[in-house]
Amino acid sequence: MKAEILPPLTASVHVKPAGWRFGIRLWLPLFLIWLLLLPLFVLALPFLFVASLVFGFRLLRSLGAVMAVLAGFKGTKVEVENPGTRIFVKLN
Repeated sequence: MKAEILPPLTASVHVKPAGWRFGIRLWLPLFLIWLLLLPLFVLALPFLFVASLVFGFRLLRSLGAVMAVLAGFKGTKVEVENPGTRIFVKLN
């Protein structure tokens, strides 16, 4: 599998409440979430196949599009700021 089609595998979250000198940094292993979702996807695959036959869409092309959307989240940076707290999230 090429690296360009992999979803984000980690996320780093930095929370800095107002008045704190230093914030809290967390590293979240998203690959564990993907591993937990994999059995659910395998169970849903027959239903997706039947739905593709009934509704007439291409299953492999649709799954490729979903993977491309998930891969597009890589490198995303989100900053949220309000008077009390600043939050930074980066997907790697």
